[in-house]
Amino acid sequence: MSNPNQLEQFSASYDSVQDRLLLRVRTTDDAEFRFWVTRRYLELLWPLLMKIADVFNSRKALDNPMVRDVLAEMAHGEAVGGANFTSQYQNGTQFPLGEDPILLAKISVRAKEGNTQTLTLLPNEGQGLNLELDEKLVHVIARLLQEAANGAEWGLKLQVVTNSGNALESTAQGAQKLLH
Repeated sequence: MSNPNQLEQFSASYDSVQDRLLLRVRTTDDAEFRFWVTRRYLELLWPLLMKIADVFNSRKALDNPMVRDVLAEMAHGEAVGGANFTSQYQNGTQFPLGEDPILLAKISVRAKEGNTQTLTLLPNEGQGLNLELDEKLVHVIARLLQEAANGAEWGLKLQVVTNSGNALESTAQGAQKLLH
């Protein structure tokens, strides 16, 4: 299992030949991790990302769902507004898991006390990647995946939702082409 140094940059793009998203993660030591994300995998990953985001919100507003919703909306807005989505992705020079993307098949989340949660991305067999995500990174990855899935025209309704079920944002609207 790879535990990278500090995360530096993410990229998610649609590959129409593979009908998959290419997720790339680069760290401060210039290591790059490449993964294929299928439509099905994204459907499994999305609720876990929202659960991680809600853990951060629940720590701020323990038992008040209305306050949690407001805090969730603010956290998402701040993270997405403060992130740089326009800079071109810089390729890494080291590939600890190989240069070819790995097809992701399994996901796990390890709850932690503190400012991060561990999201583990795994292939069916072999090594995967542990991502230590803070509140901002959860929202940034969510936005990247939303945009890439929207470009894929998979018809997924990837909404940022709170534990109370309120949708904060929806960028992937109705299906035009459903390939899976």
